Amino acid sequence: MSTFPGSAGDEVTRWLMIEGPRQESPAALLHGYTLKLRETGIQVDRSTLGAPILHPIAQSSFVFWDVAGGPQQRWFTYTPDQMEILKASPIHKIYTHGEASSLRLDRQEDRNLYPIGEDLWAEGYTQYEALPLQFSDETYKVLTLATKAPGGFNEQDATLVGATIPALTLVFEGFIARNTAKTLMETYVGKRAGLRVLDGEIARGDGSHIDAVIWFSDLRGFTRLAQSRSEDALLILLNDYFGQLTKAIEEHSGEVLKFIGDALLAIFPYKDDVSDAVARAEAAALDLTGAKDASHEIDFGIGLHPGSVFYGNIGGGNRLDFTVIGSSVNIASRVEGLCSTLDETVLATRDFVECSSLSWRSLGNHQLKGVVEPVEVFSPEKPG
Repeated sequence: MSTFPGSAGDEVTRWLMIEGPRQESPAALLHGYTLKLRETGIQVDRSTLGAPILHPIAQSSFVFWDVAGGPQQRWFTYTPDQMEILKASPIHKIYTHGEASSLRLDRQEDRNLYPIGEDLWAEGYTQYEALPLQFSDETYKVLTLATKAPGGFNEQDATLVGATIPALTLVFEGFIARNTAKTLMETYVGKRAGLRVLDGEIARGDGSHIDAVIWFSDLRGFTRLAQSRSEDALLILLNDYFGQLTKAIEEHSGEVLKFIGDALLAIFPYKDDVSDAVARAEAAALDLTGAKDASHEIDFGIGLHPGSVFYGNIGGGNRLDFTVIGSSVNIASRVEGLCSTLDETVLATRDFVECSSLSWRSLGNHQLKGVVEPVEVFSPEKPG
């Protein structure tokens, strides 16, 4: 069994190696690490951990800690304005070249080096350290420490912190790897499906039967839209269209499973109360109907149907897809296909409407491809 020497630096390292990986997030890791430094007598009043990461919206994540507020997760988006701020900071030197920065904020010449210098001095800080954490892939992440102690950090403080950097880097890299995997799963597979894959459901056939309202929607007139604009303009329009659908579905606790060309498949799972899932799905659909009325450029249809589906992995060889399959998915897709024929934006089956608290009007029975019995479809009554 390994033992750790009793010095203060070794105590912090011991905490990092044993307790660090057990923390629930980078925020908790920074919180615990900073408190351990303070226990050794180092007056850390502000600290951050930062790492550029893969994320569809934010390209960098950092955790901020201070004495008053504790840890907070923050995101940094690479907009032109934000990039200018980043380039004018000591952090940029670390991300690009692994160069540390040390600012004695009681010296005017140090405060003048970066805009953050004057800001920190105005808040009462006396010294700021930006330290590189070199990951195994040769990239650099950032630890910053700031103090309000008169005279700043001393030489012994610097030595102790330096001794803990390798352990902190190792543990932090593990968090970033897990967060990257989680983000990729959520982005390309979906939140619920992504978590199931990360939990080990990776074999073909892994999954379970669940009950859900199936949502299938499709953009109408796509050929016309594609012929009337450039590829760049078409991509902007598609992303805006899918963005509106995804936002409405997720705001009502649905999950987008896949984009199929200009179509979208989503589910609103339920265990016992189908009426709750129906209410969430129709609320999302009505949100989008209002947005469509405000913008006459995009026309789409939505098909809704509740039922039991297989939710899991299907595919061949080393290429799998986490999705839903079953007759309920087919019915929702075929119902959506009637939207164009019947000139309706939202259509639902009787099984859906019977669990709804809204008013619907019947558009009659229709024979759907691949479905033996005719299916009665309904459209929502327009208010007024």
